[in-house]
Amino acid sequence: MKTPLLPFILLLQCFCLSASASEDVFLLSYFKDNGERGVYLAYSEDGLTFADLNDGQPVFTPPDWGDQSLTRDPSIIYQDGVFRMVWTTSWTGTYFGAASSTDLKQWSKPIQVNPFTKWPGDDSPFNTWAPEVHWDPVQKNFLILWSSATLSLEGNGGHNSGGLENDETLNIKKDARHHRTFFSRTSDFQTFSDAAVFFNPGMSAIDANLAFDDNANDGPQDDRWIMAIKHEQYKELGGKNLKLAYAPADLTLTAQPGFQSLAEPSKVWTNPVVGVGSPIQPGHMVEGPTLIKVGFEWRLYFDRFDMQANRFGLATSNNLHDWTDRTADISVPAEARHGTVLVAPRSAVAFLK
Repeated sequence: MKTPLLPFILLLQCFCLSASASEDVFLLSYFKDNGERGVYLAYSEDGLTFADLNDGQPVFTPPDWGDQSLTRDPSIIYQDGVFRMVWTTSWTGTYFGAASSTDLKQWSKPIQVNPFTKWPGDDSPFNTWAPEVHWDPVQKNFLILWSSATLSLEGNGGHNSGGLENDETLNIKKDARHHRTFFSRTSDFQTFSDAAVFFNPGMSAIDANLAFDDNANDGPQDDRWIMAIKHEQYKELGGKNLKLAYAPADLTLTAQPGFQSLAEPSKVWTNPVVGVGSPIQPGHMVEGPTLIKVGFEWRLYFDRFDMQANRFGLATSNNLHDWTDRTADISVPAEARHGTVLVAPRSAVAFLK
């Protein structure tokens, strides 16, 4: 009697999937304290339990750039055999840092990027926070997002304290910063396009992170970008949480993409998904999202910045609408702060060889 082929084929498929999965690892870039010690890395086989690399020592140390020498909010991606990293260099100023590596151990000479050289002088940015680097598969270049507060929008109602400071019964400290999301593009990590506004929901927002969703359905017409972003206004105004929005796959160089809420296209973003005012971790203020797709599962990593240690959380979803709190299932180095989770080949990570 002939042996049925189906069980053998299924077994072979399972083996191939397991072997393929073992070739990749999850990486977490992060900083400690104020970012003065450098960039740290941790790795995980499943994206849940992360262990430090390099014996817990920095894999990248801060360049000596005077008052721009921090390495906060490191964002790393892996594209075409090279790791690309950007980071926040200071609490104030118009710069972010950039460097590249083929193995996460040896790095190119870091450069200071100032995308605001042609920005109007009377609208000078106060800060350049949390740059996030993405690969744009449509335009075939790197898209870098960050948050800046410029003078032209301060105090117009969408600022962080949103007018609450005018109510003497609330005892709210005034915070006039109104952050927008800016972008710059580069193909070589040497020259960068001038800063332009990418997303402005009419109220202060920071920490934008994008995930490209190819949908794997009927072709490129269904492809899209999903953005996770922090509503930065005070929690009394509905902020200190993470929201989602989506835009078409073809982001132009000049126009602001038309981001929309997934469930209500008339809105620019969803109701809170994680943090204050949401069903997940409602008792915590959150920031620093990383949104990635693992198989058919969306994972939203985040930083509960009101905690002193064990700050990282995780929410998962199969449809971007219904989310499950998986914070209890993850483990990261206790001191880790705002970074990026990425998937990369194990063979590319020098510390795992």
